[in-house]
This record gives sequence, C-alpha cells and structure tokens, in this order.
Amino acid sequence: MIGLWSESPHWQELLHQEGVSLFPVSHLSDLAVLILNREPSETDAGRIREYIESGGCLLAAAAHATAVWPAHKPAEKRLRWIAPEGDSPLFRNVGIVDIESRGWVLPEASIGVTDSGDKAIVAAPRGRGYCILLPFDVAQVLAGYASGPRQFPAETPRFPYDTVARTGRGEVRRLVANCLRFLLAHTGLPYTHLASVPAGSPSVFGFRVDTDFGPRQDLEAVARLADRVGMTFSWYVNVGAHAAHVDLFSDLARRGHDIQLHCLRHTVYPDYARNLENFKNGEATLSAAGLTPVGVVAPFGEWNPNLNRALEELKLAYSSEFCLAYDDLPFRPVVDGRLGKVLQVPIHPICLGRLVAARASTAQMAAYFRSVIDLQVARREPCFLYDHPERIAQFSDVLAEVLQYGSDRCGSVTTLTQFAQWWQRRERFDWSLRMSDGDIEIQAQTRVDDLSVVLEREDCYATLPATPGDCPQTALRWRPGLKPVRFDPRALAARELSMRLRASSFLRRLRKTLQGHRG
Repeated sequence: MIGLWSESPHWQELLHQEGVSLFPVSHLSDLAVLILNREPSETDAGRIREYIESGGCLLAAAAHATAVWPAHKPAEKRLRWIAPEGDSPLFRNVGIVDIESRGWVLPEASIGVTDSGDKAIVAAPRGRGYCILLPFDVAQVLAGYASGPRQFPAETPRFPYDTVARTGRGEVRRLVANCLRFLLAHTGLPYTHLASVPAGSPSVFGFRVDTDFGPRQDLEAVARLADRVGMTFSWYVNVGAHAAHVDLFSDLARRGHDIQLHCLRHTVYPDYARNLENFKNGEATLSAAGLTPVGVVAPFGEWNPNLNRALEELKLAYSSEFCLAYDDLPFRPVVDGRLGKVLQVPIHPICLGRLVAARASTAQMAAYFRSVIDLQVARREPCFLYDHPERIAQFSDVLAEVLQYGSDRCGSVTTLTQFAQWWQRRERFDWSLRMSDGDIEIQAQTRVDDLSVVLEREDCYATLPATPGDCPQTALRWRPGLKPVRFDPRALAARELSMRLRASSFLRRLRKTLQGHRG
C-alpha cells in the first residue's frame, strides 16, 4: 500500500522503525501512498502527477514536489524547528520537530509553524488524490548527528536541560507516521504496522542505572530500591571506578539484573583507537568476572561515528546515547551510507540531577516523570528512564513512586537488553499485508509469538498476531485508542536558551576539542 520512490537507508530505517511494509513502485496504480524522496525526472514527474490526480496520495518534501507541480515556488530557508499549531491530526502526540537543516517553505502551507513564523506543511487535495508536502528533506535531516544543549518543558523554576541530539529523530518519525495515517485514511485504508512493544501491553517500562562514580553504599541503595518496587534494572558499569565492586554486580546478575558496560575511563574520544581501547578493556574486566556485556551506554550520552565503529569492532549488540537520539524507537544509525551494526536503544535524557539543577521540588520531580511516562504510553511506545546511584539513593522515595507508576501505566516491565533482543526479532520479521473486501492476509515466512500487527483507523485500532495466515475483516476487534497528550506550549519557551546555557555549551565543546588533541 505504501511505496518509497528511491532507495534511501535513512528513509528505509525510519519506516522499519514504524514497522511499515513497503510495496514496489513499478506500478504506481497499485499504491495507496507514494513517498517521493528525491526529485523525479520530467517523465516520471508526469507519471506521478497522473497517479495523484487519478486518486493516489503523495508524501514528499516541498523541494521534490516542485518537479511534479512547477507552479509551486518554495522559499528556501534555514529551519530550526516546526511546532504544532491547532489540533491537526498530523501533530497527534508530536511535540516540536527539531529540524536544524535547510528547508523549503511554500506559501500554500497551512499546518504547523516554523521558528521564523511561517506556516510549515501543505496538506491539500490534488485532483482526486491528496498530497502532504513537508518543508524539509527527511533523509537530510536524519543524516545530522550534531548535539547541543536542549531544555525540556516542565513546571519547575528553571527548565531542565542536557546536551542531546539537535535533530528530533523521534518527532520526525512520528510526524511522518501521522502523515501516512492521514493519507491512508483518505483512501479508506487503515494504517498497518508492527507494534512497537511486545504484545499484550500498551507500552513497556524500564529503568537504567549509569554507575558513574557512585560509592558502594549508593549502589547497594539502588539494589534495595529495585527489590522495593519489584523490578530488575539495567546497570551500566564504569569499570574504572568500580573494579573493586565486581562482586556486587555479579550478585546482582545472579538475581536477574541486567549488567552491561559503561566504560573503563569515563569519557568518549573523537578517534577510533582510543574509543576501542577504552571499551575493549572495560569489556575484558567484566568478562573476567563472568559478566559478558552485550550492550553499552557511553559516558555523558555522547556518540560519534568513531565510537560506533569501535563498538562494531567489539561486536556489541546495542548502545544507548541521547546525543544521537532520545524518546524514540530503536534504530540502526546510518554511517558512511550504510546501516550500522550496533542497534541504538533511546531513552529519556532528563534525570534527577537535571531536575535538581532546575530547582525542582520532589513533587515536581515526580510530576515531570509521570508526564514523560503518560506521553510514551499515549504513543504506544516504550518508556525508558535513567539515573545515577547518588541521586537514586538521595531521592529513593520519589523514584519508588515513579517506578511504580511507570510499571502500572505501561503494563509491563523490561530491561534494555531484553528489549533490544526483542527488537532484533522484530527486525527479522519480513512481512506484508494484503486486504481484500472480506479478508486480511499476512504474508510472512516466520512468526514472532510476542509481536503484533496493528491496524489503525480514525481513533480506533485492532491487532493481529504476527503470524502468516488469513483473518476475516469482520473478526477484527476494534478498540478505542488512547486519548492523545496535548502539546505543551512551554516547549516553545524552552527552545530559547539563556546566555548561561550557551556559555556552558561553548565551554563543553571547547573541552572536548582540547581532549581530542591530547595524546
């Protein structure tokens, strides 16, 4: 039902995250929606125009669509972000979409607003068909790997912030998915995709502990908290600081906790050789103690291609760095034009320490984390929070409340490693779906027992097991979707950084540059 005009690893991975089944574009008339991800030739532009005017639907960047409709004259501009405005379904459960890229704004745009105040998106009929034109090239935006300071909306004296990915990969994906939902609904078809969490729950919840330099008594306090809330945590061990406490981590592993690698030295280098040495030696220390890590989270949430290359060399299965992505589904970053071998498992980047810096009360801390959980549940996506031993020990009552809320609200709990392994099984499920007047057919060679196919229409959804076979459409059990979370207008104010934060960001970049020149 959905076709991608030209092969693109960025586009293909985004659609793989969504779990969308793609169809070949050789016969446009067979498609419900065409994604035009590059400028077509004059001949192909005529074919595409005929396809749309005869009833097809198009999703494209405004710059690519000018070949189809030369009368469109977009204005080229630098775009920082696009924000929701009004109640457009294109922004359902979508916050500010951080672009940080060149863009093209059409005067016909009427949905969303850019940082310069222009309307952002065109959504309009063309003949018997329909088109949505975005003011940016999705692949170009997803190719950006820069990071910088970002504030997050909260009812706190100051906005909490951290250094995170400048590109809002998760919001780009959600905007694209909502566009596909809208266009398929225009043709009378449901949006069909693989579920983002294991079957049976609206979401899944997990908690990650970056051990950093926490003293043993705080590590033990974290373990007591896990027992108190009945969860197993994912622990990422700073081996250089905690070599003397390997016995504690071995005991935690025997009790079912997820023990993985943070680092040997608490830093990320700009070059491959030092990153390889750092994580190779950290892995060797844990392995000598009978702990075999398959996952890593890098210090400070930092990521660069040379770190990725080192982790690939070590054959690690996954990593989790919010300087690459946060609040998103797992994905494989595109490096040097190819999909990376190390799966990225994003989390939410704000921790208790950042809320302390924002002068939050304990009630405000709990409220902030509940809002994060509520949003991820409304999206039917996983929710992963993280923190450090000192703050966990200091605010154990607050976290106990938050963790219990997350477990109850999401409906199930997991570790990052368990979820990464489930996602790898999801990646291997090669499938397609065909709909006739009376039946739905799932075509696949294998099955994944805890994976569902989701069908969405209007405000309802239905699920099917990810199993080859037929199902009568009359047998679908349609259920009302969760109420969307309204956009928080404080997010716009949070985009304006103070001089203090700008100076802090500059000094951080300077320190990293100087570090890169050291031997």
